[in-house]
Amino acid sequence: MKVLYIVPSTNTSYGSTKSFLTLLDGLSRKGIEPHIVTPDRDDLYGVLQSRGYNVLSLRYRLSTYPDFATLRDKILFLPRLVARRIIERSAVRSIVDYCQRNDIQLIHTNVGLLTCGYTAARRLHLPHIFHIREYADIDFGYRHYPSRRVFYNRLNAPGNYTICITRGIQEYHRLQPPASRVIYNGIQTDLSPFTPHPSPLTSRYLLFAGRIEPSKGAMQVIEAFDACCQQITASDVQLKIAGDIENAAYYNQLQTYVAEHHLQNRVQFLGNRTDLAQLMQSALATIVASAFEGFGRCLPEAMLAGCLTIGRNTTGTKEQYDNGLSRCGQEIGLRYETTSQLANLMQQVIEAPADAFDSMKECARATVLQLYSTQTYVDSVYDFYQEILKSRS
Repeated sequence: MKVLYIVPSTNTSYGSTKSFLTLLDGLSRKGIEPHIVTPDRDDLYGVLQSRGYNVLSLRYRLSTYPDFATLRDKILFLPRLVARRIIERSAVRSIVDYCQRNDIQLIHTNVGLLTCGYTAARRLHLPHIFHIREYADIDFGYRHYPSRRVFYNRLNAPGNYTICITRGIQEYHRLQPPASRVIYNGIQTDLSPFTPHPSPLTSRYLLFAGRIEPSKGAMQVIEAFDACCQQITASDVQLKIAGDIENAAYYNQLQTYVAEHHLQNRVQFLGNRTDLAQLMQSALATIVASAFEGFGRCLPEAMLAGCLTIGRNTTGTKEQYDNGLSRCGQEIGLRYETTSQLANLMQQVIEAPADAFDSMKECARATVLQLYSTQTYVDSVYDFYQEILKSRS
């Protein structure tokens, strides 16, 4: 089976990219011949070429309206909108031509906000899949082009199918089986060995791992840590923040807060890291603070590393905790809803004995191994492909 994949970014640190690579490698072993379209020739493009995949680089953008926040954005709004339409049409023509030359049987877009693959599939009368990983509006503030109604018409069009990474996302977009399927992201289970609790030889710290942008909630974590530090006697505990700076203005706000509250010696910005599993293993807890997390890959990765998690009790984070509670009969992480609750949980974790949460960690790891294995992920997508093609034969 020849499948064309269209990805929104070549940033290999994104959770969506990691999940895509896991899927691609697994499907290739099952006989799928993948062809991948990327929006540029940066990191992911080289990774795909090094693995011997067929890769085509084209210019395209998300099917959303341009920013309208600053005066410059407002002046350039119309030219940017027109440019996006021109780029979109060119990308569609190139995709159609590529599919015809390579006998592509199915087009799979790795996000819900790209439509060039959908449009090409319609012209070619090929089945198309949107892999919906986001709420789009409530999490990232995107505005669908040309409208939300048109977006939903596309999702529910004949010949279009959707994979949602959580039940919450499927319900939010009002999608129904059999054309829609919930398939959780696969987490590589060999990322790190299990450690029951942090090594006493390492420094004590809480970990936030995520992109530095408002949607990920780093400010709330810093504010809660500030409140926690005012309540605890320990002066050695730090907050480590690992992630790319996606929003420079927001990063400056975080730095300003840290300076104004005299936290420079306790809050450490690490930037993008390739050793997250090791950081998680030694952390007192990993904190997931997104208000509207699609899936929250960081959460199961931390659980897999044997790290306690503290997560905001909403959307994808809540769904993962609920899955664990249903499976194990006990909580697999610490939930919070307010900044003060987060501060109290931080204090509780810092002051607890090293083995206090071992049972919770073990249940969390078992849940990840059962529900989010790469084999389950790959097999579920492969089976969906087979059903789609069979239904159209």
